[in-house]
Amino acid sequence: MEYNKTLVVTSFDENYFNYACVPIKTLGLNYSGTPKLNVRCLVPENLQKRESEFIDIIDQNNLDIKFITSEKYTKFEDSGFAFEKDYITKNMHHRLFLGSTFIDYDKVIYIDPDTLILRDVKPLLDYEIFTPIAAVVEYTGMSLRTFNQKDLPYFNNGVFIADLNYWRKENLEDQFVNWIEENGPTECPEQDAMNAIFRNKWSPLPLTFNLLAFKLIEDRKLAENYPEPLIVHFVGNYKPWNETPIPIWTEKWQKEFSALFT
Repeated sequence: MEYNKTLVVTSFDENYFNYACVPIKTLGLNYSGTPKLNVRCLVPENLQKRESEFIDIIDQNNLDIKFITSEKYTKFEDSGFAFEKDYITKNMHHRLFLGSTFIDYDKVIYIDPDTLILRDVKPLLDYEIFTPIAAVVEYTGMSLRTFNQKDLPYFNNGVFIADLNYWRKENLEDQFVNWIEENGPTECPEQDAMNAIFRNKWSPLPLTFNLLAFKLIEDRKLAENYPEPLIVHFVGNYKPWNETPIPIWTEKWQKEFSALFT
């Protein structure tokens, strides 16, 4: 399949620069298609100067990597509504402005910088969606905490596939911003906004596309039931560079990180 209208996107700031190398490196290692896969990194303006350094660290000729700063995101940040919350940085709001930032693309596959890609990404790249966005259902009670609704499905936006034509047609970016201005700061500001605006308009991705690693601590059967996830996501405070190790996956992430920086 041709991927000329498909874009892989991540976002990170200075604090996540080194960590973000792991998912992009492992993306390249697990991509065997042609031509080059287009990868865009949403970064603050002050990080633009490190683009070539990032590309050199990744060292994957099959990836076309560029650093991008959205003007609409910069304006939003200046407004004071790009809230930070625990491990969620201001820059994570950058993903709210995909439609206006990438006007030449129809489809975005977004992947968080605290992830690890473990096998061929073709199933993810070829995955067809029939709703404006597709993402993995969370199982953390966020719908109750954010919307005070016990039975509302809620997705994690660490990995998602989006129809950018719908994004632009429905002017979603203004809707996201308005929701945050009216309701923020919430526990996961931009993720909560996306769940509010996409309510009843999204579909689930397979768990293998965004295996939330902390569940391996809570559910010892998870690794047995899903032995070969495509993407492991170190969501929340359980980062592979912190003190609490995730069975299996922390060691794999650290191995990839060491290969890049030692």
